Amino acid sequence: MSDDRIFVQIPSYRDPECQHTVADLFAQAARPDRVSVGICWQRVPEEDARCFAVTTRPDQVRVAWFHADDSRGACWARSQCQALWAGEPYTLQIDSHMRFEPGWDETLLAMLAACPSERPVLSAYPATYTPPRTLVRDRIFAMRAKRFDYWGVLRISAPPIPLRDAPAAPMAGGFVASGFLFAPSAIIEQVPYDPHLYFFGEEVTLGARLWTHGWDIFHPNGLVTYHLWERKGRPTHYDDHDDANALNHRARARVRHLLGTERSSDPEVLVEVERYGLGRERSLAEYQRWCGVDFAARTIGRPAYFVPG
Repeated sequence: MSDDRIFVQIPSYRDPECQHTVADLFAQAARPDRVSVGICWQRVPEEDARCFAVTTRPDQVRVAWFHADDSRGACWARSQCQALWAGEPYTLQIDSHMRFEPGWDETLLAMLAACPSERPVLSAYPATYTPPRTLVRDRIFAMRAKRFDYWGVLRISAPPIPLRDAPAAPMAGGFVASGFLFAPSAIIEQVPYDPHLYFFGEEVTLGARLWTHGWDIFHPNGLVTYHLWERKGRPTHYDDHDDANALNHRARARVRHLLGTERSSDPEVLVEVERYGLGRERSLAEYQRWCGVDFAARTIGRPAYFVPG
């Protein structure tokens, strides 16, 4: 039998939904025994007991514990999750507030096998759910460039596709969603998560890094996961940390530098930039032609692949 174990990466910042996310991913898996979870748990022990009322399959869950005061943001936390990887051949990167379709593990493995690439990545923004488990099951999403924001960082839009119009195979794309990404675990070694980013810009740089390292991006053609887009009811890193604006400012400068929008000479912006930079399999110019974006000119045109909507 082939090794089809899946490592699920979950960064959780004081999120009471995380325990239910873990419970649901095991409950809905066709073969929960092949799933292991790595959580970067950032919490305030004396205040966050409500986050730990439910425990599911503890022998299959690895945790890196941090006090919330020591957190450096979402991308840093995703990097900590990757350090918990123990050699599983596949990895699923999600957020801490998610729900799953029945048989999601079998579905993802089949979708990945259906991608016409030797190095495929499946990623898209998920549909939404309302706790405890009310799922919006009538649409899937593609991804495309939307606009450059005030800080020169590309924003992504997600045109919905009615489920009845879903294509027969995963859709070629140029962008990824940080809250849902499935691939062979070789991406952890070849394109390790950049802990020096903060929030905005992480998805755009990750897509460019994956593509230039030779990975091909696809969007799922069916339902797999669901995301809680409502942010009320849980603390955020931005709310808790006085240095969040400074971290965000530095990260945006790093994004602009990595993508050739604006060069930086600030050593804090450029720390480990080679380790977490673009690949050499394909060029940034080729990537820009593929996704229809010119980062230096801050313009958006037609991508080389079809985007519904």
